[in-house]
Amino acid sequence: MKIGSVAGLAFCAVIVVGAVTAAAQPRADDRAAFTAETDKLKRDNPQLYQAVRDGFTLLAEMLLGRLGYDVGPFDGVLDDRTRTAVRRYEKDHRIPETGDPFSFDTVQAVRADDELVNSIPISLRPKQVFTERWERGSVSADGTWTVAGEPMVWPEQTSTITCDRAQAVCREATALISGKGPTRILTVELHTYEIERWNDEEIITKPLQFGCTGTVRRWNRIQKTVTGVRSTTSNEGSCREVEREEVDLTLEDGNEVSRKLTQKQQEAWRNIMRISPDVVRRLTDPALQ
Repeated sequence: MKIGSVAGLAFCAVIVVGAVTAAAQPRADDRAAFTAETDKLKRDNPQLYQAVRDGFTLLAEMLLGRLGYDVGPFDGVLDDRTRTAVRRYEKDHRIPETGDPFSFDTVQAVRADDELVNSIPISLRPKQVFTERWERGSVSADGTWTVAGEPMVWPEQTSTITCDRAQAVCREATALISGKGPTRILTVELHTYEIERWNDEEIITKPLQFGCTGTVRRWNRIQKTVTGVRSTTSNEGSCREVEREEVDLTLEDGNEVSRKLTQKQQEAWRNIMRISPDVVRRLTDPALQ
């Protein structure tokens, strides 16, 4: 098979594997589904099965080469050199050492690391809160929403909020990056909050309902802050199964959020890369600086 065909099938491999390794399922179910699907493909269409294996081998070679493992040329061929590199990678990840990039645990690890190295955090907008026209009935703010004490599900987002006292509404536009690796997508959400109270010190909106929960926005004029509270507002129907909780949100500086995300990714990079001990020593030994 030509290298170009194998490169194209690398994406096919990711799709096939991804279909049977959903994070929402228990790991035992993932393994069983992976085995059943690959066995079926091998039995029903041996040629396609081999092509998918070759494609994923190429994907693994490219990732391992990028991480510092000696895999040789990127050709999709599972030779001794590639097997040795895969075993080293498996050993570093503390998973079964098979030397086979298409084994279940190795597929999981390769996909996770590939998502990591292809998910470079974007730059987010700085926080700005404009309250100078408060008395005239107009305020606005930019920033990134954060949750107190825990990470956001999708932290790469930025919002612009404007409130108009005459119309008794606050309008919020949020640009959001979701997904992982090469499957990341940009979406824009638009929401309108009705204002419940606007006085000299604060603005509070009515809850905006999302399924079983409601979200409130609150402005503090003196502190120049914008916060939110998301809480469970219904226990009827399907909402009976939803655990009642309250989540505090704060509009923060997007630059600081980006910095933390970049730092976290760099730390993760260092954890999966094979770097020569001599290089580490030269970079960290003060006497050699």
